[in-house]
Amino acid sequence: MTRSKFEKEDMPDTEKNREIFNRKEEHLKIPLEYDVQHSINYFDDIKLIHHAIPENDLERVDLKFKFFNKEISAPICISAITGGHPVSKEINKILAKAAEQENIIMSVGSQRIGLEDPSTIDSFKVVREFAPTIPVIGNLGLGQVGSTYFKEDDLTNCIDMVNADVMAIHLNALHELVQFKGNVSYRNFKANFKKIREHTSIPLIAKEVGSGLNKEIALSLDELGFDGFDVGGAGGTSFAAIESKRNNFDNDMYSRNPADVFREWGIPTPVSIVNVRCVSKKVIIATGGLRTGIDIAKSIVLGADIGGFAYKFLKSSWQDRKNDTISNTVKEIKTLKNELRSSLWLMNLENLSELKNKREKCVLLGDLYLWLNQ
Repeated sequence: MTRSKFEKEDMPDTEKNREIFNRKEEHLKIPLEYDVQHSINYFDDIKLIHHAIPENDLERVDLKFKFFNKEISAPICISAITGGHPVSKEINKILAKAAEQENIIMSVGSQRIGLEDPSTIDSFKVVREFAPTIPVIGNLGLGQVGSTYFKEDDLTNCIDMVNADVMAIHLNALHELVQFKGNVSYRNFKANFKKIREHTSIPLIAKEVGSGLNKEIALSLDELGFDGFDVGGAGGTSFAAIESKRNNFDNDMYSRNPADVFREWGIPTPVSIVNVRCVSKKVIIATGGLRTGIDIAKSIVLGADIGGFAYKFLKSSWQDRKNDTISNTVKEIKTLKNELRSSLWLMNLENLSELKNKREKCVLLGDLYLWLNQ
């Protein structure tokens, strides 16, 4: 991993950009070519309670949700996937067109490279070009916001880059730990965040990227002034596993690669949802291991508002890119909507509010039960 401008790296721009481009491309290709998913998915330990005679018509089940100040057709988010590489522009264009057509939320990948290399900005700008009305979530990292060299203009430039409705600050300590020369110092984060919170008018959400949130940090982030959470729990793609496949760790000092050792590290997504909802009433996006619309329903019954998917849409958009279409991505969104609507109907529910945080509508089993009741 190259050092960013925030870390005063003197690497020539051409070499630095080549390194970042390679990393961006590998982060796209490795999940498609290798199994880098967590070995346990705790959504399997949640069972929703069936109602034998639904009293409403299926098509009357209402999935609409207001995400801050914009109404979406269903509580579905295309989670942060990419940006900053020529292939990323193609992927983001496909995702944006599909999200706009289906009126759901879309997030972009880390915009750090857009700040460092203006030639990559188009890979982010393309999202708003093809998705002019839907909620778009921008994205900047803990390492950048927590840097000694961070400037408030950096966040403003990220917002302007995609005309963001919401800005996510992604929390990726584990990923940085297992990357070569990753950023592992965040001492200035709270002070810097307080400054941007004071001068930023759009909502800011705290976003984990695969390791989840405990109650302590959720309460701290809530009190710090975040407007919502993306819990990003363990159960889906493991960034440690991705870094293990990249095999770029300097092992001269150690007998084992930490990316291998920490592959399964993290708090499961369902547990993270409960942890956050226990201390905050703010918006929760559930990401990390969701596979179907049923998993969206399971997330909502635990207290989440929205279900987010990255790996699923990476696969669909990659296929669409080969065929110059958006049909696979649109079909996946429609499938998730149908599965979520069907779940509510089979539980005799008419809308999302009848499901949200209604623990009596589900049964918790196995290891998830132990996590929540230890």
